[in-house]
Amino acid sequence: MFFARAQWFLLMLAASGECGVWAQSQDVVKLRGNLSILNNDNFFSAPVGAVSERITSQTIGVNVAVPYSLQRFEFDASLVGTQHQTYTNFDFVAQNYNAAWLWSVTPQLHGSLSTVRTESLNATADSLNSNLRNKNITDNAALSAIFELGGPWQVTAGVANNSSTNEQALTNQSDNRSTGVIGGVRYSVGSGSSLAYSLQRASGTSINDYTSTTHDVAVAWVLSGNSTVNGHIAYLEQHFGVVPQFDFSGTSGALTLVWRATGRVSVSAGWQRDLASYQTAGTTHTQTDAFTLAPAWQITTKTSLRLQYREAVRDDRGNPTGVPASRQDRTRDTSLSLSWQPRPAATLAVTIGENSRSSNVVNTDFIAHTAGLSAVFTF
Repeated sequence: MFFARAQWFLLMLAASGECGVWAQSQDVVKLRGNLSILNNDNFFSAPVGAVSERITSQTIGVNVAVPYSLQRFEFDASLVGTQHQTYTNFDFVAQNYNAAWLWSVTPQLHGSLSTVRTESLNATADSLNSNLRNKNITDNAALSAIFELGGPWQVTAGVANNSSTNEQALTNQSDNRSTGVIGGVRYSVGSGSSLAYSLQRASGTSINDYTSTTHDVAVAWVLSGNSTVNGHIAYLEQHFGVVPQFDFSGTSGALTLVWRATGRVSVSAGWQRDLASYQTAGTTHTQTDAFTLAPAWQITTKTSLRLQYREAVRDDRGNPTGVPASRQDRTRDTSLSLSWQPRPAATLAVTIGENSRSSNVVNTDFIAHTAGLSAVFTF
């Protein structure tokens, strides 16, 4: 999954027609706080002998946005403390930030310089030792440039450096570092519709050193004032010089439809295919197809109800040693959230959910139910 995230991080910076990476705000400084409690009846995603856990987290964050002439500087940072009622060895404090200089030399030449760090826990089911905490740290840095050719045409270019490191070993995966360059062209019209092509070359190291080439075509289509379609299709080739038996290639992509049925009801539906290196005796990579459906109902000006459903099928692919693997996992994630905003600066929410996996590999199925409360405050 990291390869896809790294490519899209660079692509979106370079191919976007906007100067900004994050939403602009009229306030120079914003503060926020969050408190949440989550109960999970199968904390280790175990097929049998499920154990429950209560997880409490607190967030303190600040957002700063400073415009200056043609430039804009944005910074967002947060501390997230997470405590576990029983398995306290999983407690951790995450230090997350993103910073960006949205630069402009002239109205025709502009872009962004940004850095992002995210700290989170890997799922216990993905770690070699599920009883140990396994924190992931992801760092992304990128420089992008856009040159307006005149009319609807733009030329885009960029460079990015990405890394993903873990406290403990993951199953058949490793830490990943990569550097990539990208160039492309974009055609956009006043309605908001656009068509873009980009070519990316990257090199990095995971279990072994690799190089990759990606051709990507992205489209945004405004069907009407109430519906839009966004999509892309990409062809990826990844080569490992020392171990060419793990080379792979394939097509990935995504398609999302957003429909505003009424002033209070909206529906988002989508499909996404990801390719990721996964080196085993019978596998070179995995292919994951995910389908999502997310209707939302703004009941009143202060209350809303949201349903999210995601079903994904992950297949082992490749044949590095002549005996291909045939594992297939199907995961389903469903959540229902009711939020209430009693004050402009406060939002309360209650969420219930169910997560499950079924597989053709024995003793890997599981089902988990969650229930959570959260309160968010902004100043």
